[in-house]
Amino acid sequence: MKVAWIARDEQKQEWCSFPGHTPEQSGIAQETWLTHPALLTDQTLCIDLSFEEQPEHLAALENFQKRGGIVVVASSLKIGQELPEGFIRINAWPGFLDKPCVELAGGANPAQEQLNLFFKSVGRTPEFVKDQIGFIAPRVIACIINEAYLALQEGVSTKDQIDLAMQLGTNYPLGPFAWADKIGKKKILALLTLLSKDFPRYTPASNFCEEVNSL
Repeated sequence: MKVAWIARDEQKQEWCSFPGHTPEQSGIAQETWLTHPALLTDQTLCIDLSFEEQPEHLAALENFQKRGGIVVVASSLKIGQELPEGFIRINAWPGFLDKPCVELAGGANPAQEQLNLFFKSVGRTPEFVKDQIGFIAPRVIACIINEAYLALQEGVSTKDQIDLAMQLGTNYPLGPFAWADKIGKKKILALLTLLSKDFPRYTPASNFCEEVNSL
């Protein structure tokens, strides 16, 4: 299996920082790192982690799929029915690429089986979840971050104290404000705004909106 990643340097670094990531020793996959899907050659699987920020990749990815390739794209805001048929989604938010579980959605069984084989070969656990906006982990994290901003707005405590309390009290690797900085506040606000159209509990805190709009 020949796998091409379309990714920025920091995405590659995060993915490869996972302990035991040695695909070259697995006998299953050969990995190549590219900057644009137009550079794809004889690969059988393309995972585009830059797709959400660079939707202009679409035409090259569709051409790759027409040649028989399997396409996986980072897409937290668009679900499968908004993408070309057969595209598979992956949660590629910063802070999630170095985790043992890989969150995926969509695709047909043959493609899913190939992805299962690849991810297991590099020591990860692929988890196909319901094809919904935001997957599972990003929705939960976005909600926690929003609640932290509500607490800040109500004067419960400071950002540093809320972060520390969450780390010590829940054993989180990061507090909610540190998570927001790592993931990107604009990404989080975009997800909350989209989810809040159907679920009012995701309505973004006003102080969070103000902070993001001032960036």
